[in-house]
Amino acid sequence: SQVLFLQWQETRCSNANFVLNGDDDVFAHTDNMVSYLQNHDPSRHLFVGHLIQNVGPIRVPWSKYYVPKVVTQEEHYPPYCGGGGFLLSRFTTDAIRRAASALDLFPIDDVFLGMCLKREGLKPSSHNGVRTAGVQAPSNRLSSFDPCFYRELLLVHRFLPYEMLLMWDALNQPGLACGKKTQIY
Repeated sequence: SQVLFLQWQETRCSNANFVLNGDDDVFAHTDNMVSYLQNHDPSRHLFVGHLIQNVGPIRVPWSKYYVPKVVTQEEHYPPYCGGGGFLLSRFTTDAIRRAASALDLFPIDDVFLGMCLKREGLKPSSHNGVRTAGVQAPSNRLSSFDPCFYRELLLVHRFLPYEMLLMWDALNQPGLACGKKTQIY
């Protein structure tokens, strides 16, 4: 599906400076993304998200992520960002598109993108504001849905549609007051 996305992006919005690639259950704090991206040049490499490294194929056949040795003999994947959501520059989308046409397809999308980056001599990077595993409150007394946990983040995975609307509304309340007790760690 990543290859199809890149083809769609090339035909529909090839002049986009930056691209958000995310699942449909990702809460995207677009104001924060725009602020973050203003410090980046779209003609330079950018691939940022929740970095995953030092992992390899799961060889147990009943796993959703099972990869038999016939697909890859490698025991370690290159670094990649979790597929829940990540940001990339125009430079990087072009590089991935180039690499994807030269590589055999791989059954795990986010790992495949890591393989494309590696082929192009590029690396993904981590951003603390990308939470593809969701957000945990630092104590049981606090709600993990408190908007104060989200005001500095870029994107968070696993939101229902109505939760996205509620969070967007809460974050845009002029009276949002956040103290030390609600800072995210």
